Amino acid sequence: MPSTLLNPAEVAANTAQLHVNACIDARQNFRLEAGAGAGKTYSLVKALKRLITDHGNIYIKNGQKVACITYTQVARDEIIKEIDGHPAIVVETIHSFCWGFMSRFQSQLRALIPKIQRNTEKVEEVGGLGSRAVEYNLGFFGIDEDKVTISHDDVPQLMAKLMDLRKFRQQFTSSYPVLLIDEYQDTDKDFAGAVAKHFFEGGEGPLVGLFGDHWQTIYRDDFGFAEYANVKGINKGANFRSVPAVVNVLNRLRPELFQVVKDPEAIGEARVFHTNAYVGDRTDDTHSKEDLFAPVAQEHLAALRARLTADGWDFSPTTTKILMLTHVALAEEQGYPGIVEVFKKRKEAFAKKEDSTIAFLVDTLEPMYRAYESGRYGEMFHILGKFQPIRSHAEKEAWRTDMFALGRLRLSGTVGNVLDHLKTTRRPRLPARVSRREDELLAFDRDSTGEEESSSLKRHRGLRAIPYPEIVKLTEFIEGSTPFATQHSVKGAEFENVLVVLAGGWNHYNWPRMLDAMHTREITPKNEKGFYRSRNLFYVVLSRPKKRLAVLLTQRLSSNALKTLEALFGPENVHSLTL
Repeated sequence: MPSTLLNPAEVAANTAQLHVNACIDARQNFRLEAGAGAGKTYSLVKALKRLITDHGNIYIKNGQKVACITYTQVARDEIIKEIDGHPAIVVETIHSFCWGFMSRFQSQLRALIPKIQRNTEKVEEVGGLGSRAVEYNLGFFGIDEDKVTISHDDVPQLMAKLMDLRKFRQQFTSSYPVLLIDEYQDTDKDFAGAVAKHFFEGGEGPLVGLFGDHWQTIYRDDFGFAEYANVKGINKGANFRSVPAVVNVLNRLRPELFQVVKDPEAIGEARVFHTNAYVGDRTDDTHSKEDLFAPVAQEHLAALRARLTADGWDFSPTTTKILMLTHVALAEEQGYPGIVEVFKKRKEAFAKKEDSTIAFLVDTLEPMYRAYESGRYGEMFHILGKFQPIRSHAEKEAWRTDMFALGRLRLSGTVGNVLDHLKTTRRPRLPARVSRREDELLAFDRDSTGEEESSSLKRHRGLRAIPYPEIVKLTEFIEGSTPFATQHSVKGAEFENVLVVLAGGWNHYNWPRMLDAMHTREITPKNEKGFYRSRNLFYVVLSRPKKRLAVLLTQRLSSNALKTLEALFGPENVHSLTL
């Protein structure tokens, strides 16, 4: 007869869930702090199911719903599936949720839109919004004769401004007696500020439950929800993902959120490797002090991979992920060195798709073309965001001609060739930000104005000259079809084995300084933000593996930094890597 005894992680998870239930019963705002591997989404779904069981029929009878805001579409779909799409619950991303509620407040929106600074000039150019309908569907700001479309950034900002209106808040609370926010640490700062101001400090509004982990704030500064005394903090001290060897490192790094594992006897490893033994020249750039030059870094990475392979690691993409916060050493191997050079002063702009042209090419054009090439036309039109039926043979031939030309440019043209092609065919149409950048580039004339070209315009000009196959390679890298990934691209993911490469070259992260400060405890106001940003990302990447973890640091480390590594991993697991 099978044992019914719970494992340690299950016991810890159940204890945390009891505290969540008590807060729901008492209508006490709460914050569930669920560290990496704790099963945050499971706890959120359990809370929703309890609300459905206890209050679902009442909510439906009163025309109310529990609002559950998620961070991604994938998370939204997962939660809806778990609760069988129950009618008492609405699960949406923040943009969809906010727009779904505030779209009915048309006159208030028309009054607020011009007050957003980035929109003011365009509104003034058309003499005000008048009675135009406010819409949100394309994701960028625009004004037509009969309507105004708001941008992605406008949505949470307008929602926050509307929440300053008492009538709006009353209607919100009447519609949604409970508000649960998934990945609370990544919540838009305007929306988060409004929730804190009115529902926490103001003592009004729905019951608010926050699910997340402020140590996994890596995209922006932490809003600081943990600082509100009237929001009960609940720690979920479970880890269902990793073996004890990995969790022990996490617990030493973060003792205040101590985690217990599912299987205390599970075998695994957690090792760290440094390059202090290398005696050759090192970098001396502003953001890359005492680092290995790219060819030498590649040699060290290859040596470590060989060593780990000999120890039993399988480096196939489905088993092992190499997480890197350095693109320079990787770019030549992956096939996009020109892009790295263009963005050498703003690596985040391409790595995190903050550049609008990169984002369009990677997220829209490449998936669209792959769908067309494989005959998945429904998927192609879905990616374009609008179904465009082909009504005649001539139109079908026009599509075929344009796509054939695009296919040739993808193989042998430049980014500029592809953009020029799309400006003519409009298949797909360039986003407004990309079109404006193209117009600015065309209109710029240094000889007549005497002005220097802006850095952003210079980057765009450089990007146009890049061979387009580099975009194809970059897309493969970002989408994870290679063994490599940046740390930012794997937040929330897990892998059997993880090799982390921490290097210089990024202005937001300084690993030697962070490790040094962990030992000395000397965190000044000047380096405080940088320290916590680096520490959080360090925590995220260390917590991805299920079984094996290895870390390679390519910058020279101080004795204090090495002591930190020994304290975290154990002296026996800190190795000097030599070629």
